[in-house]
Amino acid sequence: MSPMSILVVILLSVNLEYTYYPMGEYDNCFDSGMLIIEEIAQHHTQTKDKNQGYYTKDGKLVVGHYCK
Repeated sequence: MSPMSILVVILLSVNLEYTYYPMGEYDNCFDSGMLIIEEIAQHHTQTKDKNQGYYTKDGKLVVGHYCK
């Protein structure tokens, strides 16, 4: 069985950018994915200029993750 990896999807205008990371220290997909997202992005609350969500340092919106 191959090791699991997590795919984090980052929204970049209309093009999606896919980034792969090894499975984190948790055994389940949700906790491992959130650990990685919190390492690469910062959560912002809704303002009139920016939608709520996790954004990378260069302003890309993290759309979500899944494990495979």
